[in-house]
Amino acid sequence: MSPWLNSPLAIGAGTRELVVGATTPRWMRLRGKPPAPVEPASIAIPDEQCFTERGVLDALNIALAVDPERIGQKLGVKRSARIVLDDFWASHAVLRGDFRTLRAREIDDVVLAHFADLHGIEAASVLVRFSVQCHGRAVFASAMSRTLHDGIHDAGTAAGVDIRSLKLCLPEMLNRVQDTVAGPGAVMLLFVVDTLMQAVLLEENRWVAYDSQRLFPGDANDAERIAARAEQAFERLAGRTTGTREDCRIYLYGVDFDLAPFEGRFSSTQLAQPAMDMPVAHRLMEAAR
Repeated sequence: MSPWLNSPLAIGAGTRELVVGATTPRWMRLRGKPPAPVEPASIAIPDEQCFTERGVLDALNIALAVDPERIGQKLGVKRSARIVLDDFWASHAVLRGDFRTLRAREIDDVVLAHFADLHGIEAASVLVRFSVQCHGRAVFASAMSRTLHDGIHDAGTAAGVDIRSLKLCLPEMLNRVQDTVAGPGAVMLLFVVDTLMQAVLLEENRWVAYDSQRLFPGDANDAERIAARAEQAFERLAGRTTGTREDCRIYLYGVDFDLAPFEGRFSSTQLAQPAMDMPVAHRLMEAAR
């Protein structure tokens, strides 16, 4: 019998590979009898399909077929899956304004208009998700391709797998880390992976602005280059904050290198969590767990 039959699948979808593992059901955790660990399966996306929706959907179809005999279907058991996507598959933005009296549909329209103005995205082509900060003065919004979203759910239906959760990495990370960086003044969170550096600027623990930059081979391991890119990111976002770069605190996620190149550029810099020594898709899979 498939080792994943009774466990929800945890899937990380990157740009070059997709990794599928098993989660531990809550009732097993409560009983304190977790099952023997199962080695995650990695499905490489062919070079010619990397960074394409077709590539990630083809890899997903393979991942959902980890039980080749369809034992779950034969026994009438429907599997489920939680998926976390690389932020390459979406656009993000921080919007500031008074959202306290707006209904969800109205905020949705504001977000769609923003992405249309900023990226020329057609409303019908994307699915928008957003989170309103508690004071109602800022929204963190994401837009992902509707064809990718629908394709993922169609793949689940075809494989008899219920896609219970489909999330993007950065919003998940923000939910987990924001309280740990609370404090006065300006703070910039830097999320660095092999192909993307994302910066989220906060002031007085409030979302201020978002910036992203494409990284090329070797960039993510070059402290001097990342420090220079962080400085560029702050300068692009500086008009949204009253703070200065020299007074701004930096928190780094996803990397582990010498912080000396950041000295003098920012008030302080620290690694916010130990870097995970594993490929991006594996990190996404762990986040899905």
